[in-house]
Amino acid sequence: MMIVQMDKMSAPPRERAQRLYEKNIELENKRRRSAQARVPSDPNTWQQMRENYEVIILEDPDLSEKHNIDYALWLLHYKRIEELRGHFNSAHASTVSPSSQGVKGPSRPDRVTKIRMQFKTFLSEASGFFHDLIVKIRAKYGIPLDYFSEGSENWNVMEKDGKKSADMKKGLFFCHRCYIYLGDLARYKGLYGEGDSKYREYATASSYYLQAASLWPSSGNPHHQLAILASYSGDDLVAVYRYFRSLAVDSPFTTARDNLIVAFEKNRQSYSQLPGDVKVSAVKESRARLTGKGRGKVEAKLTSRDTSVEAGLGKQGASSTHLIHKLFRTQFVRLNGILFTRTSLETFAEVLSFVSNGLHELLSSGPEEGLNFGSDVHENGLFIVRVISILIFTVHNVIKEAEGQTYAEIVQRAVLLQNSFTAAFELVGHIMERCSQLHDPSSSYLLPGILVFVEWLACCTDLAAGNDTDENQATVRSKFWNGCIYFLNKLLSSGAMPIEDDEEVACFHNMSSYEEGETENRLALWEDFELRGFVPLLPAQTILDFSRKHFFGGDVVKERKARVKRIFAAGKSLANVVRVDKQTIYFNSKVKKFMIGVEPQRTDDLMLNAFSGEENVLQEIPVETTKLGSLQPKPLQYIEEEEEEEDEVIVFKPIVVETQNDVVSSKWAPYEGLKPIQNSYGGDPKVHGSFTSAALDSLQQTHMPLSVG
Repeated sequence: MMIVQMDKMSAPPRERAQRLYEKNIELENKRRRSAQARVPSDPNTWQQMRENYEVIILEDPDLSEKHNIDYALWLLHYKRIEELRGHFNSAHASTVSPSSQGVKGPSRPDRVTKIRMQFKTFLSEASGFFHDLIVKIRAKYGIPLDYFSEGSENWNVMEKDGKKSADMKKGLFFCHRCYIYLGDLARYKGLYGEGDSKYREYATASSYYLQAASLWPSSGNPHHQLAILASYSGDDLVAVYRYFRSLAVDSPFTTARDNLIVAFEKNRQSYSQLPGDVKVSAVKESRARLTGKGRGKVEAKLTSRDTSVEAGLGKQGASSTHLIHKLFRTQFVRLNGILFTRTSLETFAEVLSFVSNGLHELLSSGPEEGLNFGSDVHENGLFIVRVISILIFTVHNVIKEAEGQTYAEIVQRAVLLQNSFTAAFELVGHIMERCSQLHDPSSSYLLPGILVFVEWLACCTDLAAGNDTDENQATVRSKFWNGCIYFLNKLLSSGAMPIEDDEEVACFHNMSSYEEGETENRLALWEDFELRGFVPLLPAQTILDFSRKHFFGGDVVKERKARVKRIFAAGKSLANVVRVDKQTIYFNSKVKKFMIGVEPQRTDDLMLNAFSGEENVLQEIPVETTKLGSLQPKPLQYIEEEEEEEDEVIVFKPIVVETQNDVVSSKWAPYEGLKPIQNSYGGDPKVHGSFTSAALDSLQQTHMPLSVG
């Protein structure tokens, strides 16, 4: 204590901090020698070292950053925690040991209670210390008082105000680390707590970790700690999601990779213990749904199938939906475990069929959606966002590990990439298809997850294009994009977003065109805050405004409109990039719909007069004179005659123009009638199908509008 007081009265801050750092090294070596000699150390040494570390952090941020002083401060506490945990575990073990019976002195249960109280007292005191340290750091480094408030206008101060000092950023990082330490202290309280206090402490720990993540989104450490919390409750899916998040940031927490392997191995064992009849019935139903054969028989057997699931899982009295949900979580984690660990790849197709079938069942059917993924709308939406984020990271992880691989690894990577894309497009395709079936898709809890997926594709157009795909993936992609077009048109027809507003979001594909002021109208939604710092989505997040915290259930109308606008913008950015059956997707601004084919050419100078009758007669074809003086025909566009309900489009063959001696002649191709083209997405051909002229089968310039009915 005297050293700290004397240093405060003399020497500049940097010099004083350096002396205190050297003093702590000396004290630590002394404590280590005492421990080796099994001699009790001076009890005041620990307190003195803690005070010295605190002064260093407050006086010299550069020295603190260079030597990781905040981590050294935490290690000082952690060593004491380990000592107390060791005493507690020894005392607890002695209470169940037969040799402990009849021992004189304090009873073993009393000793356990006493050590538990000492442990909790130390954890509470340490929590108070780190709380006070955060207040001191905030005052020392000039961090605004309302900066930690989630409704603060200063939320984006580091990104927007380049004049803020580097010391302030370091102070903010120290606060971020302190919140992690507070979370760990609360987590230890929960581990050694009793009754309901355990869950209260875990909830407190979770709030600290989330606060740490919000202060420094590029850090993976808070997500790793949240994954540990999820593992306590046996929630493998959330644990994997958090481990993935801890790796998919600018500053990944590399320990998460080892913990992921452990988590996936536990899941593999759980998956292997699932009853065989559950898997077989799931496969049969999935195949029946994909082929369309035996659909009625499968649906008729759902009741008996659910009964077998209940019997197999031993959960009598639980609803079949709950059991299917639990089964889906286990199988979904197993699916991603195969791709992450690169083992048991031969089982991928089988596991994917289980997962696809389970998701299809949980999504339910009808004009209204059921809450089968949680207790309320927000829990359901959050679950879908996390599932889609896991699928995105699985693809991202395979692509990221492409460097420095052997030939065998390159071959395996190609298989992994095909499988990861197939899983992503198939499962998200189910979600998008279900959303399209709803009466009002703009209000669906599925929409935030869909937004995440389409914006990721819009950020990675090369991945969306998928030029190098196998036959299976090509089929899945084709089905997905047909369904995506139908979904986008359903959103447009629902009136959730006025078409006139599309100009202000159409520049999604050219993010560099955004000025700083334009982000004022692009407030981050709750799914953006949930995934802030997620590397695969960083390009999309750069144009969002995180200055005000979005609370779920706030301005619902504004939230829906913003979400639909962004989905529409992402869809437009993907137009002319994605190909479906070798044809591109484009947005027809005339009919306000997305279509498949080649966008018709438009020329202002073209004047084509046609009238109906037994024959179509071309009255006049204008020509223009080039610089060389020769007459050249103007290019002609297709003529479209749209029915009122837009169920079909009549497309005429382009006019063949020949120029000979200033004479222009042409002939119409014979009209051969219409034939239906079945959409690969399935369903009612009146809704998903389209018509085109049979005479155009050999032409490349055709387009297939997909109306929403």
